[in-house]
Amino acid sequence: MQQASYHHGNLRSSLVNMGAELLNDRGISGISLREIARRVGVGHNAPYRHFRNKQQLLEAIAEDGYRKLKARNTRLELEFAHDPEAQLFESSMHIVSMASEQPNLFQLMFGGSLKPEECPGSLKEEADEAMQSLVRIIRNGQKLHVFVEGEPMKLAMSAMSMVQGLALMVSSGTFRLQPAPGLVVSSAASQTLLRGVVLQLFDVFMRGVKVGVG
Repeated sequence: MQQASYHHGNLRSSLVNMGAELLNDRGISGISLREIARRVGVGHNAPYRHFRNKQQLLEAIAEDGYRKLKARNTRLELEFAHDPEAQLFESSMHIVSMASEQPNLFQLMFGGSLKPEECPGSLKEEADEAMQSLVRIIRNGQKLHVFVEGEPMKLAMSAMSMVQGLALMVSSGTFRLQPAPGLVVSSAASQTLLRGVVLQLFDVFMRGVKVGVG
């Protein structure tokens, strides 16, 4: 069964997915190729067919995260084809939600654990393409005269800086969604509270970039 999984090309994907699960459960220090192999159900040497070491696996997990972020932004362009403001907000909300629900993955991608520009392979390419998907949202908004004129990359970087600042606080536990001391809220309620915070922050940002506002 293990050989069939490998020959069908599923092993690498399975290792990355299991690595992401283990990352969320234990953090970077809790990941090992041997434990991931055990959980996937393959021999302890099998991961080395695809990854020389733990660092390469972490890069693959981050790369997959950037790829999913890019895909999310692409879907938003289709879902809100004529509403770039909604595209930008939902993209921002997605990043902050990731920081809340998958803090270790967020820290891996954006917290300085990895530096895509210093990593070999396609990690930098995926990180750049994820950023370009945000730039495209800004550029489309300018074409529709929703966002002010200016260099799209600079506006996108401003938006990302705003979002990542809050998201880093959320992922590190510095920012806690607790409406009252000692009150425990459900996951759904936490997301509602978080969405309200992002909406307020987004409103401040839009005053500087939306045509006719400010």
